Parts: sequence; structure tokens; C-alpha cells
Amino acid sequence: MELEPAGIIPPDDDPVLGRHPAVARVESALDAGRDEEALELAEKALAAGEGDRLDLLYLAGDAMLALGRARDAEARFRAVLAVDGGCPTSRCWLAMALFRQCRFEESMVECDQSLANAQAPIDAHVVRGLLLERREDFAGADACFAHAADADPDRFQTPVRLSRREFDVQVRLSARRLPRQFRRHLDRVPVIVQDLPALELLRGGGDDLDPELLGLFDGTPLPDTGGALELRPNYIYLFQRNLERIARDREDLIEQVSITLYHELGHYLGLDEDDLDEMGLG
Repeated sequence: MELEPAGIIPPDDDPVLGRHPAVARVESALDAGRDEEALELAEKALAAGEGDRLDLLYLAGDAMLALGRARDAEARFRAVLAVDGGCPTSRCWLAMALFRQCRFEESMVECDQSLANAQAPIDAHVVRGLLLERREDFAGADACFAHAADADPDRFQTPVRLSRREFDVQVRLSARRLPRQFRRHLDRVPVIVQDLPALELLRGGGDDLDPELLGLFDGTPLPDTGGALELRPNYIYLFQRNLERIARDREDLIEQVSITLYHELGHYLGLDEDDLDEMGLG
């Protein structure tokens, strides 16, 4: 379920004449998925005093969220809200930035404030669903996701759901499809399915990991062992509800399970993100 901020600036179906070219360039880069370029353009325009400062701060925060820089994004959205405290869209994305930092209770406060405004973006219901999942209120979370899908079916869909037994079957089938030379390595690494990543996993490496993580290899990569026994047990984790949420349908979910399993096995084998991208497992 992809979140795409509608932004402070009106969407394309509500054109505004006289948009400053600096703002338009940032928006164009974001729309094309060129997040690093968008951020660079926004920061340059802010430094030069070009364009509307609040628009550019918001768009910089949007780009930072896309780049995984949740703490920096938080600062940009707070800067917008310091001037325009009633902006429900900025408050929604502040809530998302806090969520990405595993600051779930703070995030819920901001999300509820966004939803209290009649102009709250549909995205705020999705953020609230993510937060309810962290509270294990899965029925409430699914109601939020369904509301977003009903309100804007072009951007959101109701998550695909499998029972844990059905999900485990798909994991085993994915493992069986591996070539033998890879499958024998998977026999050495237990695969653990969780609804969502536990907080201790998210905070285990110093920097907080994204709560929407699909999978995780936790342990010592094989090349780093030098042929010796691992210093601690190795595990591959798959996070069922996160995978279900991104899937378009059941077939896509099955494919995403396989991709994520193979991706995390790749980390065990010592492959980096570039290697995995080349193999189509990024």
C-alpha cells in the first residue's frame, strides 16, 4: 500500500496559475521518483530564498521520507507546522516520520490531530492503520485500510490476507523453488514469520529500522564467519502483515514472499543491496 503525500500544494486536478518555477521543479522531480534530485532542488531554493518557503519545506520533508531520512523529515514538517499549525497534511506526514522512527505514541497523537481536521488527507487513515497494527488492534487497522481503499481506490487497496498456515505454506513452496545450491544454505537458517517486526528487532542495530520492513536477516553473513561457527544464531524473519499490505492481490503476495525470502537469504550469503538489485531481488 503505497503512500503518496498529496502535499500542501493542490493536486494536479486543481491547477494553480503562477506557481513558482522552483517549486514546480521540485514537484516534477518528486513525481518522477527522483527523490535525491528533488531534495537538492528544494534545499537550493530554500537557501536562495526562491519560491514559497512552506511549500519547499514540505516538499523537502516528502523527499526525505522517501529517502529513509525520517528524523530530517520530521524537522521539515515541524518547521511548516510552526508557521501553519492547522495544516492537516503536514501533521499527517509528521506522524509518518515519527512512525518510521518507532515513536508510535507520539505518532498517534499527531495522526489523531490530523484526522480531527475535516481536510485531513486520506493518507492519515493509513497512518492510523499502521499505528493500530502496532497496538495489535488488527481489526481496527484493517478498517482504516478499507476506508482509504474505498475513498481512493486508485491509490490504495485493501490488504490481501492469508491465514498463518496458508502463509507458511507459501514460504515452504518458495524455499523449494530455490536451486539446490541455495536451498542447502537456507536449511542452515531458520525462517521465522511474525505479523510485524518486534520492537527489539527494529532497535537492535543502533539505528531504528523501518517498521514497514518486509523481511530481515539477523545474524552473521556467511563470508564473515571465516568457515568457523557463527558467533550467534542466524535467523531470517518475514513480516506477514507488512507483506500483505503491499500486495496487489494473492498472486502478487506469493511473489513478494519469494522475493523477500530470497533477498534475506542473499544477505546471509554476503550479497549487498547492489548485488541483490542486479538479481532482481532489491
